[in-house]
Amino acid sequence: MEIEDSWVLNTLMENTADSIYIKDRQCRLWRISRKMALDLGANDPSEIYGKTDVELFGEELGNRTLIEDKEVMEQGIPKVGLIEKYINKKGDVNWTSTTKLPLKDANGTIIGLLGITREINDIKSSEMGFQWLATHDLLTGLPNRFLLLDHIEQAIFHEDRSKNLFALLFIDLNGFKKINDNAGHKKGDEFLKTVALILTEKVRLSDTVARIGGDEFVVLLEGLITPENSKAIALKLADAIMMNVDHENHSVTASIGISLFPTNGKDAETLLKEADRAMYEAKRSNIPYRLA
Repeated sequence: MEIEDSWVLNTLMENTADSIYIKDRQCRLWRISRKMALDLGANDPSEIYGKTDVELFGEELGNRTLIEDKEVMEQGIPKVGLIEKYINKKGDVNWTSTTKLPLKDANGTIIGLLGITREINDIKSSEMGFQWLATHDLLTGLPNRFLLLDHIEQAIFHEDRSKNLFALLFIDLNGFKKINDNAGHKKGDEFLKTVALILTEKVRLSDTVARIGGDEFVVLLEGLITPENSKAIALKLADAIMMNVDHENHSVTASIGISLFPTNGKDAETLLKEADRAMYEAKRSNIPYRLA
């Protein structure tokens, strides 16, 4: 490959914070920046010359980049801002954004490609952090209403195809307002965290426990749920809350409303509304739970 070295290219390759590389038409590395060499564990960039991404990163990532590289060189169209995730042998995740440009000689013939890769781990961490904040309750760490609705819609899709039931348990705490009024919000927050822990421990990992506001929680029970075992689970949760939230005075109890898919509704909002209505009926009747 006839490419004239210049002091500009050398300066760029030696000092840039990005990984810069040049590949030939066989997708072999012809030139790389010092930053990229160091990331690959080589003190001298020339140690990497002639190697392919398959050799450096393994079959999965290597074959994927091979396809992208060939498209750039065969079509002559740049690829800009390719987001990639690479997990190294230690299990560390590295997120990058890559731009690939066709490299031409003086006659306009494509002889390779120029790639520039920038690490975006901080951006990705912030992005995932914002996503978590948007979908979870800050106090308890449980899914919020937004994420709960998404899980219900997924359950509707899966259970509708398998013809199975699933249940929603709408839980409201009795006596909680007195805790806040008499002992303060800090104590109330501790009780809410305890309820979140109890609910999470008493159901399966495949179930969803969400806090949708104040002292209201919802549990999504998936897979082969019947009216009988949904009532049994509701009673178990009510007993656990009464015995363990305020274990000295047992002043906090639960009223639980149960709705079943598809018996009580075929969309998330209807199922929540029916479970909420059943909860208020349980509260008025002073019983631990009621089926919609």
